[in-house]
Amino acid sequence: MTEKAHVKSTRRISKIWLVPIFVILVGGWMVYTQWRDQGPLITIELKSASGIEVNKTPIKVRDVDVGQVKKIELKPGLDGVLVTARMEASAARLLTDKTQFWVVSPRISFSEVSGLNTLISGSYIAMSANDEGNEERQFVALERPPATPIGTPGLHLTLKSDDRFAYKTGDPIIYKGFKVGEFEESEFNIEERQVYYSAFIEAPYHKLITSNTRFWNASGVKLHLSSSGVEVETGSLETLLANGITFGIPEDSPPGERITGESSFSIYEDEAAAYNTRYKIAAEYVLLIDETVRGLTVGAPVEYRGIEIGEVSRINATDIMEGNILDEDYPIPVVIKIYPGKVRQQDNQESLEFVKQTLRGWVERDLRATLRMGNLLTGGLYIDLHHAKKISQTSMETINGFEVIPTVSNEFTQLTQKADAILDKINQLPLDTLVGDTRAVIEDMQAAANALEETSSDVGLVLEDLDTKALNRNLNQVLTDVSTLLKNYSEGGLSQGEIQETVDAMQETLRNLQPLLLQLNQRPSSLLFPNNNGTDRQPKAKSGERE
Repeated sequence: MTEKAHVKSTRRISKIWLVPIFVILVGGWMVYTQWRDQGPLITIELKSASGIEVNKTPIKVRDVDVGQVKKIELKPGLDGVLVTARMEASAARLLTDKTQFWVVSPRISFSEVSGLNTLISGSYIAMSANDEGNEERQFVALERPPATPIGTPGLHLTLKSDDRFAYKTGDPIIYKGFKVGEFEESEFNIEERQVYYSAFIEAPYHKLITSNTRFWNASGVKLHLSSSGVEVETGSLETLLANGITFGIPEDSPPGERITGESSFSIYEDEAAAYNTRYKIAAEYVLLIDETVRGLTVGAPVEYRGIEIGEVSRINATDIMEGNILDEDYPIPVVIKIYPGKVRQQDNQESLEFVKQTLRGWVERDLRATLRMGNLLTGGLYIDLHHAKKISQTSMETINGFEVIPTVSNEFTQLTQKADAILDKINQLPLDTLVGDTRAVIEDMQAAANALEETSSDVGLVLEDLDTKALNRNLNQVLTDVSTLLKNYSEGGLSQGEIQETVDAMQETLRNLQPLLLQLNQRPSSLLFPNNNGTDRQPKAKSGERE
């Protein structure tokens, strides 16, 4: 008996299909997770792709990887490259219109040394950390790292200058030897012919910037040769190698209001020029100089009693008076400025009128201007306003709207004029005749001196003869008698009679000398010149010297 098989259809799925289904689900979940977690694609425009490699060059924020370069291609205009990078999702909120990118590579310059760590690890693209602004996916990279990354606490300023040289990005801003900021960007304005700079002052030094702050150049070494002498001015070591500026508040000025927002300042040539800008109003006068102005420079001080009250603004201002320097007796017009602020007045129109009225009264009385030597080494001159003596009163003149302050010559010029007058008189003297007469007088004096010398020799001979022939003989005889007397007396050999005889002999000898001594008292010259009945004795030369 055979049994029939019963075939039944089944709709049950084999368990073996669970494996691929599970794999598909896991793979799909991974793909979804990867798609969900991946960041956006961005495009960065660069000048060149030097040091950039696909799938190797990272994008970093504060040395943390937040993306990677995926593609590099040329721009359609062939003026750069486009870099496509995949960013991480966590960095998506940083991609705004204020985000900046730049390539970090080794850089060596006067102002900085950076990126040396990339010599081993290779270049990378740095990104600023800033979540402000609108969402953005296309960017233009900076040519160099920003001087101050966005978000750095401090103060941004706009500086302008018309100097012959420009400051570069990264040049320092110095305050009392400390670097407190640096230049970020520069732009030249052709119409104004000035350079505008974006600068940044770091915190907490940004609190030093006020409305009265002045900036001036502090680059290199400056040698000033002025009427006050030689001045050498240097900044820090950093400004010796590269350009730089410094700032401060002028003396006798209030600190001013603190600057909290974007502001504009000018960069001046030096500290003096920066501080003088606080004086806005000045009274202008003209000096008509009749002497040389060599050594007088624009900016030379104008002083009153040793205090600087102004400066020279123009020399040989040809628009003030007609004529030129080749005309005879043409005075050189020099324009000076006197600031009310430098004479302890307010910097306003009222003080200006007060200064003008005061100087007008002084000029009508005795105020005069003089060129004086400020320094013998440099030969620099300055203007000295002083009250001259023995000056007649005069009214103040006006030339083309400028009031004229009269001038007088300085002491050196006056001495020179007097010396010239004395030399002219000396030149008019008959010097040849005077020299001949003087020579004759000298010859006569020489002859008289020779005659006197001969007379002195004859006197010496007579004195020698007198000593040996007269006085010596008599004195020796007296001394001999005295010696004999003392000897005999000491030996006891002389009797009283002998002593008496000896004394008598001495008296006789003294009586014989008495006429000679009397004659010497009455006529001392009788021994030299015996009595010749009134005839003068003429001195005679030695026998061997007679012709």
